[in-house]
Parts: sequence; structure tokens; C-alpha cells
Amino acid sequence: MPGQVVAERYRVERWLGSGGSAMVHEVTDLTTGEHLALKVLALPSADASQIARFRQEVEHARGLEHPNIVRVHDVGTDGERHFLTTELLVGQDLKHRLLGPRPTLAEALRWLTHAAAALEHAHGRGVLHRDVKPGNLFVTKPGVLKLMDFGLAKSAHVAGVTAQGAVLGTPEYMAPEQISGAFAVSPATDLYSLGVVAYEVLTGQLPFRHPQPVPLMILHVQQPPTPPRTLSPGLPEPFERMVLKLMQKKPDDRYPSAAALRADLARLWPLALPPKAPSV
Repeated sequence: MPGQVVAERYRVERWLGSGGSAMVHEVTDLTTGEHLALKVLALPSADASQIARFRQEVEHARGLEHPNIVRVHDVGTDGERHFLTTELLVGQDLKHRLLGPRPTLAEALRWLTHAAAALEHAHGRGVLHRDVKPGNLFVTKPGVLKLMDFGLAKSAHVAGVTAQGAVLGTPEYMAPEQISGAFAVSPATDLYSLGVVAYEVLTGQLPFRHPQPVPLMILHVQQPPTPPRTLSPGLPEPFERMVLKLMQKKPDDRYPSAAALRADLARLWPLALPPKAPSV
């Protein structure tokens, strides 16, 4: 509740929202005076793996200092509550932004470039996100996109808590290898998910849709996506080529790295910006 102090340090100012198994509040750090976001595990009877994954989010994100990754500050408990604190973001996540007016090509290209830069930084430090989707991409008021929620991340330097055989992720955005296990999860897995995001941003539609998660996942494994320009004829062909390369079924057929994707995105800017008026 507003005014309540958590862990004798964080004063709750207002409720910001909820998602998955956590609730988020704006708080004031009474030690520093800084306004932060406080994420509280909402399940009163959370099992050990849920708690471990929640706390793991801090371990995965710790050391990922980058302008396109949300900064995680602290993790702790207050009685039976498990919480973590992050920088306070002002704006809206991409999921809600896409409910509004269709983004311009320049907006879409900026968001994808920021996401690629975030993944390049995380992958370079041995961290795979494994749940790249619009709900985990936040667009701030100035237009900076930030990757957040490393609760499902896999790290080379943090012990995992995933049960053997478990399928983790969001079905609409999962890479084929996350579903089938035919290939190891790798940086290319995050790039596939970003490709699905790119498809949705550029066409206004998801590449695969089904009311049930299992048939939806099978579509990701077996079905080629409808070419984006079929749905959005005005989309420049190089944008379509970029999306389809990200969404290749085999990881080796995608971009070799987020850095390679970012380089390709940089070459698309002349197609996204309005032509300059001729000088008189």
C-alpha cells in the first residue's frame, strides 16, 4: 500500500502494474532518495524454483550495464515477500505501444536497433534472455528501448533452475529449438524471437497464430511465415529479407550474431527516413 516501507528501506508510492507472478510498484529508496521500481513476487506460496528464478533475474542482469538494458539494483526479502528493485522507467512496453498507431519505419528501425544492441551486450557477457517479446521491451518517453525481465535468462556464469525437459518461453515468440530441442539454445534463439517482434512491428500481425499453445509452437517448428510484404506491401524489400533471415528455422541460417544484425539494420536507415527536399 502507498506509504508502506519494504525491508525498512523502500517506501511504496504507487502501484504500477502486474504481470506473470509479480507486482510492480514505484518506491522511494529512503537511503538515497532515488525513485525505483519494486518488483514483488506475488505468489504467497511460491515454490522453490519460482523463488530461485525470481532471484536469478538479478544475478543474470548484474553486470549488464547498458543504455538499452534495464538496470537492476537489489534483491531481498521482507518477511515472506521476495522482491527486487530496478531503475524506474517512464513510458510503456512495446506490447501496449503496438496497440496504438502503427509505428513508422524509422520508429521500428530504432527499436530493433536498440534491441539488437542490448542482445549484443548480453550475449557478449554470456547471458541469453530466452524470452524476447514486446512485453519485455520498454519504450521510454524519449524513445529509448530497453530490454527487461531476465527471469528466464540462461547465463554461462549463473547456475540454472530449469527442470530437465521443461519448455520455457512465450509460445508466440519462441524459437523452433526452444520447442523441439533439435538444436542447443544459443544467441540465435534470442535473434529468432526478435525476428518475430520485428515481424509484428512491421506488419501489425504475428507470423503464427493459434488459440492453443502446442499447435502454435508446432507452427514455429514446421511452418514458414507468410512474407511480411504480403501483409504490408509498402514495406521495403530489404526489411522483409532481414525479418525472414531472423526467422529461419535452423539457427545457423540466421544472423551469426546480434552485432551482424545491428550492422544490417544500420544499412536500412536510408529506406526508413523521408527523402530530403531538393535544395533551391
